[in-house]
Amino acid sequence: MTRTASFAPVLLAALLLAAGCSDSTTNPDTDIIFPATGVSYAEHVQPFFNVRCATYGCHEDQTRAGSLSLTSYVTLTSRPGIVIAGSSKSSLLIQRIDGRLPHPVNVPIIVNKNQLDGIMKWVDEGAKNN
Repeated sequence: MTRTASFAPVLLAALLLAAGCSDSTTNPDTDIIFPATGVSYAEHVQPFFNVRCATYGCHEDQTRAGSLSLTSYVTLTSRPGIVIAGSSKSSLLIQRIDGRLPHPVNVPIIVNKNQLDGIMKWVDEGAKNN
């Protein structure tokens, strides 16, 4: 068997595996659903940040990505203006997520409407550490 012929089944298996990853049962990003009210930082916001923001060399510590760590409530709220409790429209976090304020390194921030609305609701409900 040639080297190319033996590689084909491996490539096909990898492609089939990758195609299955778009399913919501295997993609934790699509499993993060925010309620219409009563958004919890611990149950909704932090898990969202863990999957979308605090990974892959981005916001996992304060030495990267604008010195903003999204790994805990304390690090998120320690910088003035990032989260303004009660005012999602004024919070820099929301302005970045919804695209009103461009991401400084042109990384697309991909959120669905439920996730954006949920994070905004959490801020508008007082940005509590709940």
